[in-house]
Amino acid sequence: MALLGRKKPSLPVSAVHAQPKATLGVALVPLVSEKSARLQTAGQYTFVVGPQVTKVGLKKAVERTYNVRVIGVNSVRLPRKFVRRGRSQGFTKVRRHMIVRLSAGQSLPTKA
Repeated sequence: MALLGRKKPSLPVSAVHAQPKATLGVALVPLVSEKSARLQTAGQYTFVVGPQVTKVGLKKAVERTYNVRVIGVNSVRLPRKFVRRGRSQGFTKVRRHMIVRLSAGQSLPTKA
C-alpha cells in the first residue's frame, strides 16, 4: 500500500510460490546494539532480515558464509510504527530480527 492512496498491483499467489527460495537471497546484516553485544558473549548473534526470510534459509546462509554450526534460530517480528510527514501519514515497513545461536566454542568474526 502506498502512502498516498495508490495501491501496487499484487502478484497472483501462484506467481509468488513459483519462485525458488534461492533467488530471494538472504542479506546478512548484523544488528549492533547493547542487547546484541550482551548476547554475543553467550554465543548468540542478531541479524536484521527482510520479512520473506525463513529460519531455515537464514541458518543455511550463516553456516555457508561463516563456516559455523548453528544450533537454533529465533525470530522477532517488530511492530510497524505510525509516521507522519506533513499531511501524509502511514506506517513504516515491517522489520524482523533473527537471533542465531551457535554451538559451544564457535563465534562469528566481528569488526574492531
